Amino acid sequence: MVGYMPPEVFYGLIVACVIGCFFVGHAMDGVMGSTGFGVLGNMLILITGLFIGMFVADITGLRVARPEILIGAAMVGSFGSLLVLALLKHLFMRV
Repeated sequence: MVGYMPPEVFYGLIVACVIGCFFVGHAMDGVMGSTGFGVLGNMLILITGLFIGMFVADITGLRVARPEILIGAAMVGSFGSLLVLALLKHLFMRV
């Protein structure tokens, strides 16, 4: 997936993803309230989901050379992981 990228571009994309996930994690902390995981927790979940989404897109055979497919897979992985973990936390808090 990233074998054709120069290292500088790859590291720049990682830094941009971390910064973007921090801001989105901060916004999600305000939206989710007590169901959320805090700013840093939301950020780490979003980053992990981002890379899981890109990995799954690569494994399933999607054409990840196209940026719109890669960005879509990353966003689905990020917000999907945050959704699943927030639902699990909500369910465990009710028990």
